[in-house]
Amino acid sequence: MDEVLKKFLEDYKEGSLESKGWPKTGGAYVLSKAAMNAYTRILAKKFPTLTINSVCPGYVITDITANTGLLTAEEGAASVVKLALLPNGSPSGRFYNRTEVSSF
Repeated sequence: MDEVLKKFLEDYKEGSLESKGWPKTGGAYVLSKAAMNAYTRILAKKFPTLTINSVCPGYVITDITANTGLLTAEEGAASVVKLALLPNGSPSGRFYNRTEVSSF
């Protein structure tokens, strides 16, 4: 994962993202999400006594969505808080779309 991120940053600095085949739009966003999901699995495996997961809170009304989201900040935060409060021994290394386990 580190090598992919390093290559993306090099290509970005060179201004060669498109010519090197990176996504034309949202490449940094897509790559950051893939990296976060991979890192979640790596950490979960490295620290098996901890519960480590990642979550997409949904399409939330925020500045980043230009306030076009479908969920309030409170609704988006509810899924994050629920996962943060999972008891010890809960499943780890998973990705959640709001409160449902989803494939990476």
